[in-house]
Amino acid sequence: MLRRGSKNGFTLLEILIVLVIISLISGMSIRGLRSLTKSDLRANTSRLSGAVRYLFDRASTTGKYHRLVIDVDEGRYWAEVSDDRFYIPREPETEASQKKLAELQAKLDDKERQTADMSAASGGFDMTKIQPQDFRPKKVRFGAFKETTLKAVKMKNTKVMDVFTPRLAEPVTKGRAYVYFFPLGQTEPAIIHLSDPAQETIYSLVVHPITGRVRIYNEYVQPRLDDQIDDVGNAVP
Repeated sequence: MLRRGSKNGFTLLEILIVLVIISLISGMSIRGLRSLTKSDLRANTSRLSGAVRYLFDRASTTGKYHRLVIDVDEGRYWAEVSDDRFYIPREPETEASQKKLAELQAKLDDKERQTADMSAASGGFDMTKIQPQDFRPKKVRFGAFKETTLKAVKMKNTKVMDVFTPRLAEPVTKGRAYVYFFPLGQTEPAIIHLSDPAQETIYSLVVHPITGRVRIYNEYVQPRLDDQIDDVGNAVP
């Protein structure tokens, strides 16, 4: 009975061989998954670089203002276009300044609604003709980009680490970031950092403002936060 049971069981050597095979298969699967993830990252980096170049050319040929919208949290990007003039602000934008601008915009919108209500109550008389008006720059409106060549893209196995342009006081690490393209063949200088989910591999897309050319570096290119550049690539004193 004892001799028959030993023949039907597994020896220690057989168990070790099975464990080694399982380890090898697991290692090959992990390496294959990492290779696939890096392949997705390289493809998304190349595709985003092409999108930047395409918008640069479209702004030059159509005479319209374009912008690339990057959703940092969702890892998505898409294009928008406008016929309105857009100017880069002189002072670097911060989270506080953007919040203050949004509050001012909300107050002006509320005042417009009140004026419209007063006009309706007075029988349609335009109250703006007798009331002093605050200076209000024209709000630039960007609409959806209808060209099928550049649709909204959700990047697979790719993380947007941050986006930097010199009009910002610091890189955008959450929410939405914008890179603007102008009709005269210029764009904002920008640095877009992409990585795999584990941040083991990092690519930096550096956008040149005059040529629209995108150089890709396989490392994290640190933005020069102290060097501010205007919309034509000149250093701002």
